Amino acid sequence: MDFVTHMPKSARGNTFLLLFQDIFSGYVMCKPMSSTTAQDVAEAYEERVFRCFGVSCLIRHDQDPRFMSEVFTRFREFLGSRQRATLAYRPQANGQQERSVQTVIRSVRAYIAEADQNDWDDHAERLMFALNTSFDATRLETPFYLVHGWDAQGTVSAMLGPRPSSVQEKTAYEWRRKFQRDYSYALACAEDLQVQAKKTRSDVQTQKWKELTERLKTGFEKGDAVWLYIPKVQTGLSRKLA
Repeated sequence: MDFVTHMPKSARGNTFLLLFQDIFSGYVMCKPMSSTTAQDVAEAYEERVFRCFGVSCLIRHDQDPRFMSEVFTRFREFLGSRQRATLAYRPQANGQQERSVQTVIRSVRAYIAEADQNDWDDHAERLMFALNTSFDATRLETPFYLVHGWDAQGTVSAMLGPRPSSVQEKTAYEWRRKFQRDYSYALACAEDLQVQAKKTRSDVQTQKWKELTERLKTGFEKGDAVWLYIPKVQTGLSRKLA
């Protein structure tokens, strides 16, 4: 487990995101938090991990004082779990968790709706579901499937609608293969739409530039709104060289 810090303050007052990740499957859980005391960490673990999967046989974390405190140690001893603190600057020890932290930060920045980023905690759980249902190239499965034994029913089939298929879904493997084909089909459609959108945007920009070029050739008329450039040079020494 690890903290995602330096998050903008949300409307609910949360500024931290505590991540829990299963080493075997890569399954990720999270808990937005406004306080990060050892007591809060223990309560978050009980809410997100213990209630869903029971006691962890081993809790691995970095050498954060909140994880190394006496309160969390007593809580871990009460559950009967072992505790391991990873070494700093050692990817083999906790590299998977650090990579998940970077992925979560990029996802939060990409999918938040508000410009001031104060709604990131509303999307945290949805982002965890997206990560857990994404194909893992290392494990060759999704974390969701490795934990539950079945694939989550997403919105891909609902968006595509019924499609004729010659494959009889008699086994779970055949059903999963069909789902993967549907996903590949949806991905190909999305890529085609992206190509069309890029071409449309390029054509629009080209047309605007052409109109601007023609306008510059004809010159300006009285009453036209223009930008006025007034260079301003400050006197004195440059701060960089002072």
